[in-house]
Amino acid sequence: MTALADFMRADQRAGKIPAGVNELADAIVSRHGDAVKAILLYGSCRRQTDVGEGLVDLLIVVSSYRNTFGFRPASLLNWLLPPNVYYLETRASDVGHSDQRTLRCKYAIISEAQFTRRMRARSDHYFWARFCQPMRMIMGELDQAIAAARADGARSFARRVAPLARRPLQPNEFWSLALATTYRCELRPEPPGNARRLIDHDPDYWHQVSDLLAAEGLLLAGDGGYQARTSALRRWSTRASWALRRVTGKCYNLARLFKAAGTFSNGIDYIVWKVERHSGVRVEPTERMRRYPRMAAWGLAWRLWRGGGFR
Repeated sequence: MTALADFMRADQRAGKIPAGVNELADAIVSRHGDAVKAILLYGSCRRQTDVGEGLVDLLIVVSSYRNTFGFRPASLLNWLLPPNVYYLETRASDVGHSDQRTLRCKYAIISEAQFTRRMRARSDHYFWARFCQPMRMIMGELDQAIAAARADGARSFARRVAPLARRPLQPNEFWSLALATTYRCELRPEPPGNARRLIDHDPDYWHQVSDLLAAEGLLLAGDGGYQARTSALRRWSTRASWALRRVTGKCYNLARLFKAAGTFSNGIDYIVWKVERHSGVRVEPTERMRRYPRMAAWGLAWRLWRGGGFR
């Protein structure tokens, strides 16, 4: 284990698990059985003490897709375009009360082997950007392997963003640039400054990640901040690679949304909610769209694009 992987492992075990998350994890294990090898919490609900009012983001690492889905099409879809995303609701007793409340989550499924590969991949910013951020291990036996993969993701992210910096940057500036760059590769118009607000929630985390990457030689640390040792040719090739990702990333993102229309309970409504949340644009789905989500997704995407929901 490297120092960066050790740090990621400590991050996975730091802090309390918000109330309600364990109940969601138990429901996921009941649904998918022994194939589940680890469950991790990420996203905004990680910072809450109780997730009763939120939609929790969970990453589910499984032994294999065959063990999880058998020979159903979901297994092939998860292998071709990971991750599959699902919605789950469960009822749990409210602490200190006899009443029950509804807990909600969306969870992404990926195999251990594919998670490791994707975090190292040159082009898959979808995984670097999400899973090198702070996370909490809810359950599982893959603590060390996941920490090592997350460390690889942080390296991939930094290596491919650092040449974009025109001057030395402080950690919050560097990682804000990194996230803002990935936002432009997805169908998610984000408000200005949203990347910076996200990074500012965990300043110590990002500072330590930057220090550890500098110790490995991936970043140069100085009084003015962090930057890359790079050349004009590398700066040009990095800008060109991100220009290409802005095309391919949007295509992958659209394909993942269409896939979610079929794997997600009320998938069409989820797509509408997701786009409205990021862009403010809403298109009311019809009952026919809800009844035939995979066929309807293309027409819905066209209407959302014309309304400005996609960029």
